[in-house]
Amino acid sequence: MSNNPKLEFGRFTLNHKKEKFTTFRDFAIEELKKSKSITNEKVVEECFKYFIKSLNSDYAKDEKLKKKLKVENKKSINSHHDKKPTFDSSNYTIYGVINGGPYGRDRIVSNNDDDEDSSRLGQNKAVLLYFYFFLYIPPDHNQGFYMIHSNSSDESITILFRKYVTNIFKGVNFYKATPTEYAPKTFQDEYMKGALLKRMTFKTFINDNVHSTNGVSANIPNQYDIRIEVTPRGRSLIGADAEPFLKKLSKNFFGSKKETKELEEFDETSVTFENGVTKAQKTFEWNTRDKEFVPVVYLKGRVDKKNLDGTPDFEELKKYCLTIFTDEILPEIRPDLYVEKIK
Repeated sequence: MSNNPKLEFGRFTLNHKKEKFTTFRDFAIEELKKSKSITNEKVVEECFKYFIKSLNSDYAKDEKLKKKLKVENKKSINSHHDKKPTFDSSNYTIYGVINGGPYGRDRIVSNNDDDEDSSRLGQNKAVLLYFYFFLYIPPDHNQGFYMIHSNSSDESITILFRKYVTNIFKGVNFYKATPTEYAPKTFQDEYMKGALLKRMTFKTFINDNVHSTNGVSANIPNQYDIRIEVTPRGRSLIGADAEPFLKKLSKNFFGSKKETKELEEFDETSVTFENGVTKAQKTFEWNTRDKEFVPVVYLKGRVDKKNLDGTPDFEELKKYCLTIFTDEILPEIRPDLYVEKIK
């Protein structure tokens, strides 16, 4: 399978059991048992240590996904040992190359240069690949942010990484963190300009308590899921047409004469786009509150230098992530840092 490296983004919010707003500094004090006088720089260092230590816990494995995370510390095995995770207290980030991959299947490892050199790989053995991540944990705020790279739909740890981050930031006084999808506005605009609208899907649950008088069998269920799919015909719609098209559809009704429901009242609305460059299709949930779609960012044209195995050059990817974080993402997610103080 050819690689098509990409970046996916996400945010997560600390979820204290009593307080509405608690920071990563509070987490370090309450859950990591650090001094109340701890500095912001030390908060990041302690959270980094906790992040690495937690890779040895059950949080780093998912039995449903059959995938795990870790950092391979043996230089003789880890080809990117010099880029393993570290932290930067000046901008409150943790970043680096992490290992992750699937387990749970019986496999065979075969040497392409020697047909006699084969060995069995049991279900308890994981096949770990290399992934770059970037994590922002501001000591003075309750929302964190991450970027995680993947190479294809198969070579991905995005879901596992999101679960890992939200799970480790819980404890005696904290529920697990609440994740939300996110992509920088500039990338959303860029994606929408080159995307074609393929279909919109509306889903809802119906509990039909209206008694029938037309002799319908009593065996017919009165609870069911409804899925309505709308596909444009006649001409292609670009991504920018999605919102007005959705508004037009949302006022349509579904149901019986006695009970109707507008499509905008359905429980879920999703939109499928086809990327104009890669021709790949991706479905996004429509955020009715913010009216946003959350695309991924393909690295082609942004980080073109690659390693021998087809993964992006991690040093170049590191520079790219830091640049877009500093120039585009941080001003978006922390506008409070850019407000001029009134004299």
